[in-house]
Amino acid sequence: MRNISSDSEQEELSNNEFHCEKCDDKRWFVVAADEAAPASARTVIPCHCQERVWGVKPSDRIREYSDLGPLDRLTFDTVELGTRDTYSEPSSFRVAYHSAQQFVTNRQGWLVISGPSGTGKTHLAAAVGNALVDANEPVRFVSVPDLLDHLRSAFDPAIGAQFDEIFMQAIEAPILILDDLGAQSSTAWADEKLDQILTHRYNRRLPTMITTGIKFEELNDRLRTRLGDPYFSTVIDIKPGSGTLDLRDTGLEPRLASAMKFDSFNTMGAAGATTAQRRSLNEAHKAAKIFTEQPSGWLYLAGPTGVGKTHLAAAIVNESIAQGRNVLFKFVPDLLDNLRRSYGPTETKGFDHIFRQVRDIDILILDDFGSEATTAWAEEKLYQLIVHRHDSMMPTVFTSRTTLETINGPEPKNMSRYSDAIISRLSDASVVAERYLSAPDYRHRGASPRMPRRRSSTNKSNDQ
Repeated sequence: MRNISSDSEQEELSNNEFHCEKCDDKRWFVVAADEAAPASARTVIPCHCQERVWGVKPSDRIREYSDLGPLDRLTFDTVELGTRDTYSEPSSFRVAYHSAQQFVTNRQGWLVISGPSGTGKTHLAAAVGNALVDANEPVRFVSVPDLLDHLRSAFDPAIGAQFDEIFMQAIEAPILILDDLGAQSSTAWADEKLDQILTHRYNRRLPTMITTGIKFEELNDRLRTRLGDPYFSTVIDIKPGSGTLDLRDTGLEPRLASAMKFDSFNTMGAAGATTAQRRSLNEAHKAAKIFTEQPSGWLYLAGPTGVGKTHLAAAIVNESIAQGRNVLFKFVPDLLDNLRRSYGPTETKGFDHIFRQVRDIDILILDDFGSEATTAWAEEKLYQLIVHRHDSMMPTVFTSRTTLETINGPEPKNMSRYSDAIISRLSDASVVAERYLSAPDYRHRGASPRMPRRRSSTNKSNDQ
């Protein structure tokens, strides 16, 4: 076959434009005695098309391909091993460090490193990538959220990128490093693309390193099956250090934790907010801070979508962790779904374990209360949870689109969304402090918020 990439008279082409028939655009060849040969017995050689595609000298091709960019400063030499426990617990980090070095040497199997934000996962991943580049081993480093963003944009012809080319870079990389798995926005499409990449590499036993901020046992069943194969994968969990907040234990997504703090809450509201609306935001902000400083009773934050209820709830979580308090953040529909799934035979944590964790936590945040599907089973679980925490006077925060006035409205109790027992405890003024946030929806750029309305028997079925 003629080597198209050796035609020097043609001008250099971009990676998107140039198709190489010899390597089928993989840019690499894997040479092995047979298909069952281990990764350490395989040799990866570059295709001649790389020089025309990337326009760099042969010595720079692997560095260009790695896409490490500014992370080239993060090496094993810059890792502070066992010198302090501020960010990660030394013994668990040391295990991850030596496992990363072993991955560089063996270049086979999968290495999965989990740990909360700030424990050094990305540093180790970049160190692996840089060590492989220095050894002239082709490796591809990619952040999972960035990869999915690039794949989405590749569908737009105006962007110029080609979906197949970006996808194949991840799926066929001789060695792949996927950083920050779980930080991406979870959608059916994103889950499908990740599953295709991981399944392809798993079936072909392609060397892969993965970092994630999610605890291994909390990954979905399919990911645990792929990532946790005891004959193929090494799974290391870096424990948090004395100064690292393990947000994984709170149920709050890292994205919310980093963006939603008291200092970043806008008490002025979105464009078009009136003086009264700004006052409601300011009062809710103060109430949330007071609750955080001295957790007691219940705080009920009500208001339409997009006014900052979840922001304040996340801020309470952040500040509570900083003060060394045990806190748990639960989106109510997800909590009920998790409890239902816990009855399954494949679940590692049973119903009793999950329910006791939520019921007995020092500070509980129940986000979007009232948005859950109404069933007798859901009503019973919420009843058990609310009654226990009310009777024990345990600090609890609710966010809801439904005001307490609406929940305890004038309609007959048997027509209400909740039972008398739940309504009675939510209406206990000696325990519950309500703050209503009235402001334009941030996401609608100043559109007027929907005002709360009383439920009636004619519209109840639609609301549920």
